[in-house]
Amino acid sequence: MGIRLALTAFVVSVVGAGVARATTVFIRFDPGYSTLVTVDRTVNGGANWYMQDPGQFHFLTQPGSPADVPLSFYTFCIEPREFLTPGQFVSYDLVPVEQGATNIGGMGATKANVVRELLGRYYPDFSIEVDDRTGAAIQVALWEIIRENVQTIGSYDLATGDVRYRTWSDPAVETLATTMLSSLTGTGPMVSVSGVQALTLVGTQDTLVQLTTGGFGSTPEPATLFLMGAGLVAVGLLGRRKKA
Repeated sequence: MGIRLALTAFVVSVVGAGVARATTVFIRFDPGYSTLVTVDRTVNGGANWYMQDPGQFHFLTQPGSPADVPLSFYTFCIEPREFLTPGQFVSYDLVPVEQGATNIGGMGATKANVVRELLGRYYPDFSIEVDDRTGAAIQVALWEIIRENVQTIGSYDLATGDVRYRTWSDPAVETLATTMLSSLTGTGPMVSVSGVQALTLVGTQDTLVQLTTGGFGSTPEPATLFLMGAGLVAVGLLGRRKKA
């Protein structure tokens, strides 16, 4: 009886392990990244200004990552004033969007909800490469949502508050980003809560990723499946032996 209980406990523990998933994503930032758009931006009410190049990133997923992370995908930064260099390899933690933007302790539920609406309206499919102007506008809108301390959904202002912009290389980007932000209501349409997650690493730009099978717990590792099968077979054999 003791052996059977031990085997049963082993199976339960393995099944539990199958529910857990690898949460480290290994990526390479496409070294061919470039954008033609620049803008001067502050995140502290005008005390310091930095020339930025808002745009869309292209990531190449490396071996060892969860199976529901696409091998190639486009993404955007959710953490102003952290850095990521084209060609760089990064080991990211895969977490809910609410926990993204680690340099401010996570963006929280309210901002995460607005981020999901922005994506749902203007970028629901991360496999698509957009033009420079659209990519820059989405990026600026994300920064505004996440880092602006004084905000009312649907009434963001890129020229005032903690986060401000000036000296646009393409003024049409400002107009488009403002249009995007003004359309938000907090009610949708929105991307899937489990389907879009954040990639985080302290000291490096946090970004977003769209999973292919719905989020955490969806991809048991092959070794886990083998152990679970072995445990079930062992329990079955023990039961047959007892009947004999």
